[in-house]
Amino acid sequence: MDDLVRETIVASFSRIVMQRCDHRLVDCAVEHKHSAAATPCDPELTAQLKRATRSAVSAMAPGGHGHAGAESTATPVLMSGAGHDAMAMARLTRVGMLFVRCRGGVSHSPEEHVAEDDVWAAGLALLRFLDQHAVAEL
Repeated sequence: MDDLVRETIVASFSRIVMQRCDHRLVDCAVEHKHSAAATPCDPELTAQLKRATRSAVSAMAPGGHGHAGAESTATPVLMSGAGHDAMAMARLTRVGMLFVRCRGGVSHSPEEHVAEDDVWAAGLALLRFLDQHAVAEL
């Protein structure tokens, strides 16, 4: 999502909140506490992470490692609404991110839960990603 789209959504949501409050004769104020520019991930790193993830999930599937192995090798590319170190690092270098799925999509919350097999799949994906780079350096 680009910054203009995000800002448009925030402005629209703020207007709706104010209209609903006015309609109910309720005083309210909408304060925008934080805003940060979007940080795009490097397309090449994203493609490499995607390949490494597919490889890791495929490698886990034959052994029947439960949750991770039971899924297809689909590897969606996601946008994160959370602030990450990537925002600062992008000023210095290319960035990419590997997300580990959470039950119900709940993340950055005490209710966050990740299946053990998904942790293993993510670790294997990261290892395969790093192996790709080590081989490329030779």
